[in-house]
Order: sequence, then C-alpha cells, then structure tokens
Amino acid sequence: MNALRIILMIVALLMSGVGAMAQQQALKEIKIPYGLTWGDSIEKVRGMINAVKARETSCTGKSIGKVILEAEGLSIGDTLLKKSLFTFKDGSLIEVELQYDDPTWDAEKTVDFFDRTRRRIDERYGLGTLLVNKVKEHPAGDNIPAEMTYTLIIYQWSQPTVNLELNYYSVEEKEKSLRLVSLHYKTP
Repeated sequence: MNALRIILMIVALLMSGVGAMAQQQALKEIKIPYGLTWGDSIEKVRGMINAVKARETSCTGKSIGKVILEAEGLSIGDTLLKKSLFTFKDGSLIEVELQYDDPTWDAEKTVDFFDRTRRRIDERYGLGTLLVNKVKEHPAGDNIPAEMTYTLIIYQWSQPTVNLELNYYSVEEKEKSLRLVSLHYKTP
C-alpha cells in the first residue's frame, strides 16, 4: 500500500514537471516591432517609416549620443497606437516605445485596456514582474497643486535579447487628466 502511494506521488511529480516544461516551451520569443533589430541605424528606421507611408514627427537629441525619433501613422491595423518612439545611442537602435491612447477613454477603460494587454502578454511570454506600483500618489515639488495625483504601474518581461515593459501612466488634477499606456522594447 505504501509502495503504491510512493509510485503515485512520483508519477504526479513527474507529470507536473512535464507540464511545466511544456508551458516553458510554449512561450514565444519577444520580437522587436516593425521587423527591426537592435543596432539598426536611424536611416534604416526612417526608411521603414517612409516605406509604410507613416510620418516622422520629430527627431531630437536628448543627451550626448542619444537621439529620439518620433513617428505617427505606424498603426497598421491598430487604431489605438498613437505614436512610436525610437531611441538611438551612438546611432544604434536601443529602444522602441509604442504609445496607446484613445481620447474617449475614462480611467476605467484605460485600466481595462492595460489589464487586457498585460494578460495577453502574460499568455505569450510568461508572467511579468511588477516593477512599479504607485497609485494615486502626490508628485513631489513645491509648485505642484495639492489636488494633483499620479499613478504609475510598470510590468516587465525579460528574455536574453529583449526586455519588454508595459506602462500605465496617469496624472489627474480636478477635471483634467492625462492617461497613457505604452509598451517599451529595450535592449537587456
């Protein structure tokens, strides 16, 4: 009787291990959007933007060797994608940010979009890690209105060739608000 229990426990442990391995194998590779690769040049990204008839809205140097190129119109089949930002360091692509927005969304709809996106990413790449969870906090500073609050929630999925972050950012003051959901593909 004890031998049978031991055998059943071993079989159960082996089956759970096989299930975990199958789940690990089913996870997909995170790919950089638009068929780009790390290290691509500004010229290559501009070529891709022009090829799909999108438009570059700005290209600014943020610090020594760091340039951010912004583009709109890359929302092929995705009307919620408002802007794509490409960050270059010393002329090489190091980050792609996709910003999602809908002016008709209230706080509840924006959080719902964020949660649905997080669940879809979890299904594809495994469970993400919660990096930041600041809800309805007051920004620091002397000239900040007392009724202003912000929320910042960031999840991250890491693979050897890319880190993916999903951000929810919101600032509210009385009747005014700004809400943004964004995906950040970064070099590890």
